[in-house]
Amino acid sequence: MELLITLTVEIARKYFLAIFSPFYLLLIVFIGWQYKKMQERQPAAGLAGYRRQYLHATLIATVAGILGGFLGSFLLILFGIDIAGLGLIYLFAIALLLLMIHPRFLCFAYAGGLLSLVSLATGFPRIQVADVMALVAILHMVESLLILFTGHLDPIPVYLRGERGTVGGFNLQKFWPIPLVALMSTGMVPISTGPDSWWPLLKDSIGLYEGVSFSLVPVLAILGYGELTTTAMPVHRSRSSALYLAIFSATLLGLAVLGSYYPSLLFLAALFGPLGHEMVVFIGWQSERRHPPIYVSPPQGVMVLDVVRRSPAEKAGLRSGDIITELNGRAVYGPADLILSYDRLPPWLSLTVLRQGQRLVLSTGMRTYDYLGIIPVPGPDGQAAADVVPNHSGILSSILRRFGKK
Repeated sequence: MELLITLTVEIARKYFLAIFSPFYLLLIVFIGWQYKKMQERQPAAGLAGYRRQYLHATLIATVAGILGGFLGSFLLILFGIDIAGLGLIYLFAIALLLLMIHPRFLCFAYAGGLLSLVSLATGFPRIQVADVMALVAILHMVESLLILFTGHLDPIPVYLRGERGTVGGFNLQKFWPIPLVALMSTGMVPISTGPDSWWPLLKDSIGLYEGVSFSLVPVLAILGYGELTTTAMPVHRSRSSALYLAIFSATLLGLAVLGSYYPSLLFLAALFGPLGHEMVVFIGWQSERRHPPIYVSPPQGVMVLDVVRRSPAEKAGLRSGDIITELNGRAVYGPADLILSYDRLPPWLSLTVLRQGQRLVLSTGMRTYDYLGIIPVPGPDGQAAADVVPNHSGILSSILRRFGKK
């Protein structure tokens, strides 16, 4: 118990240094820039309430990343993952190669699994496969918690054209700057961290870790999450994604720990990394395909896709999914009926809406506003905002497609 307390205090001390390092601040600036770029491509980019939304998203991502990073650091050290035995240079090289094939493959689940399989089959590079797969599992475990608590915040509204016409949806794209503290072997000392050690992974069948000393070192990382949803509200989609990702990470971590005791199971852990992650992605895709879109134009009125922060619509209590049927006593048939004349602004705004089948009347003052502040669901023939949907084609796959056309 005394060792655990001492270790926690030392992790906190190193973690404090990592948070206030200039490299971590640069990481936050980079993520803020990414959020700003995404904001500029969404339908509401020109509305006042959205101009600084990227600052709110960056702040939430930073706070969540710091909390998630501390949990991840504790798990990395608790399980005894030595980053000196991970073959990080090979791991990053494979990850960059997979990025050229397809951006969604920029994930250590694929790079770590491929690197581990090559190492187990050929003996090169000489890495600790159990540590690599446990690292992948812990990072995804942290990611699942971040998705659960913040994945639905500040969703980006999009218009998508598909088989069922143009529908509304949300791009749940997130980036979290993660400061980590990890173990790194530094040299030989007259102590033992062999099979009797309390670290599950800090051992090796050939005695590699016998009598090795370790230090705590800061590590910076970025975790990302991206998903399009048209068939479920952002909060429901992020919860289901977090659940499946948590099951994947817990299973992979269990296989990695078992593989450290029974090396024959390491092949199973290395295979489950990419295949299990593909299963998580496949489940998300199937959910979108099986269910009908919910953000579609109603027979009468206008459905709200999103509400601008600090707008009259938000102050009145309007929510995503509400159907506006009347504005100040006048029937609403389309988005054009929601346009407010600047020189004839009413002092009060009255909205009659349908929310989950119930009729509600919402109202707010309009003296200081000249816009309503909603993003409506597009009509069946509305123009799709294709530029807000990320391009998922990789460099290498684009080259292969060009050669295939010749």
